[in-house]
Amino acid sequence: MKKNLLALALGVLVIGSTVAPAVAQDTTKPRQEARMHKHKGERKSPEERAEARTERLTKELDLNKSQAKKVKALHLKEAKEREAKRANFKRGDRKDAANREQMRSEMMAAHQRHNEEMKDILNKKQYAKYEEMQAQKREQMKAKHHKKGGKGKRGHQEKGRMQQSR
Repeated sequence: MKKNLLALALGVLVIGSTVAPAVAQDTTKPRQEARMHKHKGERKSPEERAEARTERLTKELDLNKSQAKKVKALHLKEAKEREAKRANFKRGDRKDAANREQMRSEMMAAHQRHNEEMKDILNKKQYAKYEEMQAQKREQMKAKHHKKGGKGKRGHQEKGRMQQSR
């Protein structure tokens, strides 16, 4: 009797341990698929990105229809420019420091133009809120950057400073 009970308990444990990983795997599948799509390089089209950004700003800044239309056109133009620059950068030599610096300066100039155009579209209150949102976004990126330990020259310099101060 004890042997039968022990055999039954052992059987239940073995079956349970073989079924449990399959059940757990099913719950993580959507997350894994999303991660795979992200790394495959599948990107939204410039139109989709412009639409999503415009919807978000329309909600957060309470844009009227005229402003939303102008912002969408601006975002679409910007998304297409970025797509073209990204394609050119991929074809070029990424390791070339001069090329990277040129790309960086072009991106900064484009960002400045974008902000000037946004300033023309939005009223003062909306633009102030827009700048505040941008500042929060920069802080989040800095926090994310520091959480990962930093990349590039700045991250390594900061690590070196931290080690020297110890």
